[in-house]
Amino acid sequence: MSSRWFGPDGLLQGRLEGYRPRQAQTDLALAIEEVIDAQGQLVAEAGTGVGKTFAYLVPALLSGKRVMVSTASRTLQDQLFERDVPRLCKAMGLAHIRVARLKGRANYLCPFRIARAQTEARFGSAQESADFREVVRFAAISGDGDISGCHSVPEHSAIWPLVTSTTENCLGQACPQLSECPVVRAREAAAQAELLIVNHHLLCADFALKREHGGDLLPAAEVMIIDEAHALADCAGQFFGLALSTPALAVLCRELLAAGLTHARDAADWPAHSSAIELANLKLRESLAGSLVSQGSRATRITWTDLTESVREALTQAIDALTASLCAVAEVLAVNAARDAELLRLKERVDEMLARVEQLVPTHQADPDGVAGVYWIEVNRTSVSLHWAPVEVAMLLRQVFQGGPPRSWIFVSATLAVPAAEGQHALGDFQYFCGRMGLAPTRCLRLESPFDYSEHALLVVPQNLPDPKSSRLVLDLLGDPQIMDLIVASPGGVFVLCTSLRAVDQAGEFLRAAQNQVGDRLVLVQGQAPRASLLEAFRTHGRAILVGAASFWEGVDVPGQALSLVMIDKLPFSPPDDPVLEARMRQCREAGGDPFREIQLPEASLALKQGAGRLIRSEHDRGVLLIGDRRLAETPYGRRMARSLPPFRRTRSLAEARQFFPELKA
Repeated sequence: MSSRWFGPDGLLQGRLEGYRPRQAQTDLALAIEEVIDAQGQLVAEAGTGVGKTFAYLVPALLSGKRVMVSTASRTLQDQLFERDVPRLCKAMGLAHIRVARLKGRANYLCPFRIARAQTEARFGSAQESADFREVVRFAAISGDGDISGCHSVPEHSAIWPLVTSTTENCLGQACPQLSECPVVRAREAAAQAELLIVNHHLLCADFALKREHGGDLLPAAEVMIIDEAHALADCAGQFFGLALSTPALAVLCRELLAAGLTHARDAADWPAHSSAIELANLKLRESLAGSLVSQGSRATRITWTDLTESVREALTQAIDALTASLCAVAEVLAVNAARDAELLRLKERVDEMLARVEQLVPTHQADPDGVAGVYWIEVNRTSVSLHWAPVEVAMLLRQVFQGGPPRSWIFVSATLAVPAAEGQHALGDFQYFCGRMGLAPTRCLRLESPFDYSEHALLVVPQNLPDPKSSRLVLDLLGDPQIMDLIVASPGGVFVLCTSLRAVDQAGEFLRAAQNQVGDRLVLVQGQAPRASLLEAFRTHGRAILVGAASFWEGVDVPGQALSLVMIDKLPFSPPDDPVLEARMRQCREAGGDPFREIQLPEASLALKQGAGRLIRSEHDRGVLLIGDRRLAETPYGRRMARSLPPFRRTRSLAEARQFFPELKA
């Protein structure tokens, strides 16, 4: 049935403006249709330009079944809901199909918390007060309460936790403003939808809730489509794990004080209880402050075995003080919880936090739920968080994919396959992805991009590159006169994609100082503004230079001449301070495997494909990809990684790369 819609003679050709028939898209749609009918599992890599979105939406909409689509980010979720699905439904004459979008609770305004903030009027700064006024104005005109529509308040504003709710502080059925709740309305619409669009964070939260309590966040669906599927395993690791942060404790202090004084002023010295938790929270941060300085980075991940004896002792004392202060509050709340729903919910939260503190401190006890896991601590300039995460999520995800009523699972992305090593068979290029996900798919399918990379794009790995392990690699690259000439010659914008935040800082400082060399180019650096603002400025300027790390390697779409050069400093092997990766590698080694070939190399190959994929986004795009790591051209594993990239024309000559830009203009 899908074949009627695709191809040169298909129905979309005359009904969908801008549609271009592509055989790979037809092949993908037919494969998805077969899997939906058979209630099987499909893993499909669709290169940039295949048109995977319409390839899965058409058979899904025609199936007559309830469909759920999950994307890697809220931005992609909004794009599907606001643009792609309405266009396609109109073209197919399916405007009657009920479509809904559902996000996590923290993405919607909470009328109860807004009303309480208006009454209390306790704001930490003049900016916070101004942001609150903007939120109140937005709440009066918003149809769905989705905070992404409030463009006048920055996404990082401190006001958002005060005007949205979380699972921990929501009053649920006891809320006096339940009938006005945007979350309730969104969930009601989701329950009625024939096509529901969610994101991986919400989907994984649903997986975790099912596993822990047998409950549901999301309605059941007969067809599950996981777009940007390469991101799901890491996301699942977060939600199958446990965490407790100092910002979460600070929010608890604030809400405890407000609720106690409002509903049970006579019951306890609420300021003293709140101050005791705040003091323990401060001790927790102070006990690890030196760890951040010694690592010399913005954020540091450390395992408990990395701690010195004195730091461990200080941390233990801080945790003991936190436990004591939470226990004291729990006793007071237990006596007074019946006085108001807020106090009851606070008691439940404090009890949960006490249990979590105990779970997050390594002891001789087994890992939570008997699942092999790793404990670590993350420290940055303003906060500390304690973590536990499963080493592998394959078994946990397998239970999800195989449990419940029969349904179809479709996993699609532009980056799922890794060139198989000699001796590998069975799933071949998809072996790594399927192994991490616990999948035994009915079918695997790889569809190449229809774009002409050999004519439109050039990959250059220059000769005589510096040591890729150098701490000043990006400075040496940008300091090379030929590389700077290439940047200056680029007719459009430039991405400098770095493998660390330290390299981002170095590159940003260098390029700002070299403003006389780069001329009229605007230099944008990750961290100086929200990601969306940086990208908008980059697109608008047309000849900007944007320096970014991990979050800019994927999910960024800049078609046209606004981006004509992508520079990657080195091969994106994961940093050695990732405790989960270390544990996975140790487990692999103990099982007789090779962690480099079985874990690090596939991970880096997929990340490299993502970064390289920023360059060519449409059939009209032209550009150069520069990778400043000689290992890609000079080592066997580098050449294997290179096989995973699109079929760029390749060179090691910067002079040839420089000449490529005049060719593009011609």
